[in-house]
Amino acid sequence: MSTQPQDTSSASSDARKVSRRTFIGGMAVGAAGAWGLSAGLTRFGTDPARPPQLYEYFLDNFWFKAADLEHQAINPPLKGSHKADIVIIGGGFTGLSSAYHLSRAFPDKKIVLLEGACCGYGASGRNGGFCDAGFSGLLRHVEEVGPQEGRKAFDASLFGIGQIKRMVSEHGVQCDFEENGMLEAAMNQEQAAQLEKHQATYRSMGLDATLLQDRQLQDEVRSPRYVAGLRFPYGAILNPAKLARGMKPVIENAGVEVRERTVVMRVTTGKVHRIETEMGEITAPQLVLGLNGYAPKLGFFRDRVLPLCSYVIATEPLTSTQWDSIGWRHRQGIADMRVLFDYQRPTADGRIVIGGSDAPYFTNDDLSSGNYKPAIKAVTESLFSTFPQLEGLRIEHAWGGTMGFTTDFTPSVGVTGDHKNIFYGVAYNGEGVAFSQTAGRIISELMTGERSALSELFVVNHQMPHLGPASLRIVFERLNKWYLMRSGTKTVR
Repeated sequence: MSTQPQDTSSASSDARKVSRRTFIGGMAVGAAGAWGLSAGLTRFGTDPARPPQLYEYFLDNFWFKAADLEHQAINPPLKGSHKADIVIIGGGFTGLSSAYHLSRAFPDKKIVLLEGACCGYGASGRNGGFCDAGFSGLLRHVEEVGPQEGRKAFDASLFGIGQIKRMVSEHGVQCDFEENGMLEAAMNQEQAAQLEKHQATYRSMGLDATLLQDRQLQDEVRSPRYVAGLRFPYGAILNPAKLARGMKPVIENAGVEVRERTVVMRVTTGKVHRIETEMGEITAPQLVLGLNGYAPKLGFFRDRVLPLCSYVIATEPLTSTQWDSIGWRHRQGIADMRVLFDYQRPTADGRIVIGGSDAPYFTNDDLSSGNYKPAIKAVTESLFSTFPQLEGLRIEHAWGGTMGFTTDFTPSVGVTGDHKNIFYGVAYNGEGVAFSQTAGRIISELMTGERSALSELFVVNHQMPHLGPASLRIVFERLNKWYLMRSGTKTVR
């Protein structure tokens, strides 16, 4: 019996059709799922209270008002095509400090600083006005390397405070600088125990730190929220906008060309970098990034630096009776021990400036430095919980600023790029007023090849941890905030 070959073309065709239908259907489902996930995450991260991205046409910033920024001359923007030896992007403390030290190291080079608005307009001029000793990540470093090496890092970090003092004494920069030290405040016994550990760490490094409780604490500052405090005599308070605006003519007198109102649109890196602005372009073989939390928007450190915003308020001036009711005779900066903590300090004209209570992240690394009402409300309520005797005091100013954070709470200052000609200081994690001054000096040393205790710091070329997928970042941030808030006390940083 002969067998005839069966016609399998129809079956094969059907199989191909099924396979194709399955594939196309799977693609459709996958696309729909991806769209749904993306849309869901976008809705999850959408905050109707967030100010628009282009909100910064006006800032109700007390520091700006006190510095009389409204009546100061703002330099004209860069127009046309130019060449330079060194271009610095960013007119905050990192850029200004880099310009200062580089102009001294290379007096014959053409150095151009580009700033999108005006020098000090970003977080450098919008923070709480704390000039901290040390820097974020220091205590963790001490745990890893021991007190002797930790003390070396601490001493090196004091360069920043010393640099500000030199700006005041040698260059006449008036910035309401007061070297009054700091007070870290505990709100419960768990936090008080953490302060004892901090005191032991500082003392192991040979640093003075005094634990205050009961009557001693009340003599220092009178608040029903505080159960203990750690007085740390290092650090200062100042008006950060006055400092930034005061540094600008100092670097100009040293020969640095400052172009304000110059928004950088695109940077093409290479052996010679090309920086395109709204109205011009400039090339240079050396590039310095002083962008911090704004860096990801220009494509730098996009998967390493997380832009978070901090919001600040300033009260009306207190009466002498109101000041007597809260004490605070030594006028030091105060920060509490909560995860979402407050930082507060008196001003030269008798106000209280207080910020914190929240540091929100917005979807897609969006910037939002305007008046984010939920955070402003939270910090206002916190002020009157800390000092209920001030109830009814008017809030006269409220503002915000974009900061740069890393997941290990440690900054990085270094050099990168295929040609090792991109220098940067980034991710100060909310403690950058003094350390960004140090960063400028480190950048200068890295460019010149000079070696010192500063260029040996563990933050130099520190590898910042990866942030994870951008689309999931809002989820990670919300979960992390929930977890940290449950822990109640700041982690050692």
